[in-house]
Amino acid sequence: MTAQTQSGILLSALCPKFLHTNSTSHTWPFSAVAELIDNAYDPDVNAKQIWIDKTVINENICLTFTDNGNGMTSEKLHKMLSFGFSDKVSMNGRVPIGLYGNGFKSGSMRIGKDAIIFTKNGETMSVGLLSQTYLESTKAEHVVVPIVAFNKDRQLFNLTESKASLRAILEHSLFSTEQKLLAELDAIMGKKGTRIIIWNLRRDNSGRTEFEFDKDKYDIRIPEDLDETGKKGYKKQERMDQVVPESDYSLRAYCSILYLKPRMQIILRGQKVKTQLVSKSLAYIERDVYRPKFLAAKTVRITFGFNCRNKDHYGIMMYHKNRLIKAYERVGCQLKANNMGVGVVGIIECNFLKPTHNKQDFDYTNEYRLTIAALGEKLNDYWNEMKVKKNAEYPLNLPVEDIQKRPDQTWVQCDSCLKWRKLPDGIDHLPEKWYCSLNPDPQFRSCIVPEEPEDDDLVHPTYEKTYKKKDKEKFKMKRLECNPQPCNELLYVKSHPVPSIKDFATPVKESVPRSHLSSQADLDNSLKRRSSGGLTLPNAKVTKYEDDEDVIILEENSTPKPSVDADVTIVKTEQIHTEQSDTQSENDVDKEPCEGNSSLSNSICDSEQKSAATQTEVPNLAVKKEEAVEEDMDGQHSAQQAILEAEAKSYALNTSDQAAGDIGYQLSELRNELQLVNEEKENYKRQCEMLMEKVKKLEMKIVEMNDRYVKKETCHQSTETDATVLLGNVNGNSESPDQMAFQFEQTLKEIEKLTEHCNTLQNLKAECSKCSSSGNKTEVDEMAVQLDDVFRQLDKCSVERDQYKNEVELLEMEKTQMGFQCEELKTEVEQLKATISQMTRSDDSTTSNIEASMNYSDRESLKLRSLRVNVGQLLASIMPDLDLQQVNYDIDVVDEILGQVVEQMHEISST
Repeated sequence: MTAQTQSGILLSALCPKFLHTNSTSHTWPFSAVAELIDNAYDPDVNAKQIWIDKTVINENICLTFTDNGNGMTSEKLHKMLSFGFSDKVSMNGRVPIGLYGNGFKSGSMRIGKDAIIFTKNGETMSVGLLSQTYLESTKAEHVVVPIVAFNKDRQLFNLTESKASLRAILEHSLFSTEQKLLAELDAIMGKKGTRIIIWNLRRDNSGRTEFEFDKDKYDIRIPEDLDETGKKGYKKQERMDQVVPESDYSLRAYCSILYLKPRMQIILRGQKVKTQLVSKSLAYIERDVYRPKFLAAKTVRITFGFNCRNKDHYGIMMYHKNRLIKAYERVGCQLKANNMGVGVVGIIECNFLKPTHNKQDFDYTNEYRLTIAALGEKLNDYWNEMKVKKNAEYPLNLPVEDIQKRPDQTWVQCDSCLKWRKLPDGIDHLPEKWYCSLNPDPQFRSCIVPEEPEDDDLVHPTYEKTYKKKDKEKFKMKRLECNPQPCNELLYVKSHPVPSIKDFATPVKESVPRSHLSSQADLDNSLKRRSSGGLTLPNAKVTKYEDDEDVIILEENSTPKPSVDADVTIVKTEQIHTEQSDTQSENDVDKEPCEGNSSLSNSICDSEQKSAATQTEVPNLAVKKEEAVEEDMDGQHSAQQAILEAEAKSYALNTSDQAAGDIGYQLSELRNELQLVNEEKENYKRQCEMLMEKVKKLEMKIVEMNDRYVKKETCHQSTETDATVLLGNVNGNSESPDQMAFQFEQTLKEIEKLTEHCNTLQNLKAECSKCSSSGNKTEVDEMAVQLDDVFRQLDKCSVERDQYKNEVELLEMEKTQMGFQCEELKTEVEQLKATISQMTRSDDSTTSNIEASMNYSDRESLKLRSLRVNVGQLLASIMPDLDLQQVNYDIDVVDEILGQVVEQMHEISST
């Protein structure tokens, strides 16, 4: 081994085994496939489409990746096959996904042991080989990558230097001749693009490839395995206790959510992947805002919604620079086994986090942990709010996750310009190929018009978190109930006014309990010893309760005012005034007990303010000095006065501390009594309402009786009956009162029957009117439905007409292209026939000329074969059922199919 040096210093070597070691970072095979898709998606390549397919070359199963991007030069291809070179930059607002310059190497070597790359950029064509089999067979000590380049004339650059690389590629790849390499370069449609072929795919112990190709002919899947319970199914390691989403084992499903906003079409095994805007395909969409503390003045938008396809697939979709990193990551209440957060999907683009090398996770940093914790809180807020809101809208005891849902919006991507367009509601079925010209909205009916702008500068959430506010209020009430001491200390002054100085002369000890006499004596002795010094007490005690944004400051003792001389009578009048105000407030509470807890809290706050005012004034009152006292007693009197003031203050503090618990208990009892009074008040209200209703009924009956009596007196018929009764009495034919009562009952029964008959007639009349009106309504509704159907059919016809117009235009363009290609093929075929006829006629030519003509015919046949390959790909785009793998390009099969297609085109154009 000869070590390479630079300026006499050894260079680091790269062992060929590192290719396999580097690929082991991809524990999931689809992450390796995503690396190759990312290379085509990045802005330096800017591919519009990428084709992923499975093919068989020389009995080897291969995976092919072909894009129509910008291609590469041989120098750029060499950097791609080397390690750590990444010079990608943002272009036209698109940020590159690649970071480390390692994606192609790790991804391709994870899929298979060997890869060959064909690329052309419009000026040159290059071929490169990255093969573990080649390095093992040659026993290479370093990683060697053979690369050859061709010019526009299909000739090798630097023929002498490229011979070794060309020989290595032809010996150790699937293509044994230079013409086959050029044919693969011709298989790249257009002047620019890249084609990657990977073979010797990784296999398991049983010899099967790790990809399943036969279960779905339009998909590539990870095969199912038997788990410990005997059930089939593939599960990633982090989803052992979850329902596995389809994107874990289906490449088609994974590609549909790979990008937050897709800008490239992915054609998997001949069928386009229906990519989706993940953030627009949810139901009940709401947006929240995350403000990381480690990012200065920056907000991150989070989108929440419900999964409309499968409620068991839920969690956070974490993207980085438009690329999916973690799918269905469960946070917050979703981690608990209580069916909370089921069906909720969150989408966030975490450009401020750093992904790992395989782009399947983020570095486990403090920023990542803070982000996950914040996402859990935001998801809990959304879940609680939606649960309350939707259960109120659908009061059928149906959980919100089980409600049938549809996406809030419908978005579709144009197949021509790849722009996303929003469609109106009600459009369920879309054609396979959709263009901007089919948009019902005339404002966005052209590919030139840019996309609809999004609200990127979101500052506040789009929904109000009423549940969280109610929860905070409940939490505050519980805290105040658990810690009633500050409120009780404010209420203490109302029930226990601070005694004055005169009350502490001798009656103080009589009012103090015996248990406090010893402490009071000790206090007197200590005060006598320090009678000359001033006694200072703490001014205020501040208690803070912090709950997110609220700060409550409670004061136990307010700052005392300077001592003011006041008369004893003033103290007594102030005490009486405060007692009167307290009793007045209590009376107000007793008079209005039915106003609930709010009135009680207001009265308590008023009494607290009054008691706080008295608390600041009363302790600082001092007895006014009397002028009649002798001069020699002034010193003793001032000392005793200071001692008494200190005793008053200490007594007030001791009694306030001891009575705090009693006041709390009294306050709870008052609350209970108030609740009982409210209940009694409600019962009384109900009884009063019932009594009022009875009184109203009685009044109505009295009025009716009065009306009947007046009618009886004024009615002529009643006077006649009275006259007949009087005549009967005069004639001696008066009836007994029992008979009169019996007749009266019979008349009442007849009146009831007549009223019932009238009611039935009225009901019949109402039903008849309803039937007639409903009949008219049904006829009008039928006419409206028929008109709607006609309008819908007209709309469908107009849409189909536009679609057919577009298809006809495309067919005409394809027809013209096919016509040009057919003419070229005919001319080439004629040339070949002419050359063959010339060869048959020239019998006298030498053997050297024969060999030259044979070589020329071989070249022409290779050209014809490459042309047939291109024509076959064009025919496959028109005829999806055409299987190119079974087509033999060495015979005239493609020519016959082309002729049939051209004839059909002529028939269509003539019709």
